[in-house]
Amino acid sequence: MPLLTAVLCGAASPAVLPAGQAQAAAGGRVCFFQDAEGARGAGHIAWAVRDPGNSRHWIWGATENAEGDSYTAPGKPNGSWIAGGTWEKLRTSLKPDSGHRKGFYDHYRCTNTPGGDLRAAQRTYENMKANGYQVTHNNCLTKAIAIFRKYSPSLGAGRLPDGQATPPNRYFGAVLNKAPGWEKARVYTPAKGRK
Repeated sequence: MPLLTAVLCGAASPAVLPAGQAQAAAGGRVCFFQDAEGARGAGHIAWAVRDPGNSRHWIWGATENAEGDSYTAPGKPNGSWIAGGTWEKLRTSLKPDSGHRKGFYDHYRCTNTPGGDLRAAQRTYENMKANGYQVTHNNCLTKAIAIFRKYSPSLGAGRLPDGQATPPNRYFGAVLNKAPGWEKARVYTPAKGRK
């Protein structure tokens, strides 16, 4: 398996954030979740979008490269999944990492949008679920970007740069650090009272 294959999206599992941060602003909101140890150290990304008409409702998901190699043909399972509910439910679905473990999320970062189209995000997810997997150009990161861009036209190339051939860890850090409007990465910790 080529090094670049090992570098991009791998298995994922889940994470957690304070509810106040999730519900802070009206309108649209999108978040990336980072599993820094995923894909043999290249990183893995999960995504979430908030319903602009109901700030308590979110949808979230990821593509986990079901076959575990560099290519999955369109129409075959690529490990994409989606869930929906409150921010609190998202927090129980995406598990936080407390010990640098693959499949657990380490950090998250979000940005607000003037609005959002939840149905467009869901339709895009369905397309991404069916269009296979390719380690450098059709992976967990590029699928999340496609979903975000359909959710909100305000997330064009200036605010949400192209992720083609960019390892998720690099994109989550260096690329988003330069993109306007993105909050700083936050450590993803368990909800109060959880272990």
